[in-house]
Amino acid sequence: MKKHLILILLAVSFACVLSAQQAVDSPQAGGPTMTRDGIVVDTEEIVIEVRSFAPVSGIYKAKQDTFMASGKYRFLLDDQTVKDKSELLLNKWLKESK
Repeated sequence: MKKHLILILLAVSFACVLSAQQAVDSPQAGGPTMTRDGIVVDTEEIVIEVRSFAPVSGIYKAKQDTFMASGKYRFLLDDQTVKDKSELLLNKWLKESK
């Protein structure tokens, strides 16, 4: 019985040693390859078409179309305006909180 147990333990440990060994990969066609120094080199070519990123050349937009007039959103803030608005907002908040 002891011999069978020892044989089973040896077989299991041998199987563990075999499964723990590093598998040797054969280089695949078109896939990355590894050099002797452990550097992975990808052999697949990547093609980027630049013309798909270029803007359409037939459309011309004048600078005036893209420029926002600066006087359109002019806010005049002085101390009295800020105080009045703050007082109004604080009073509203006080009424709502009651």
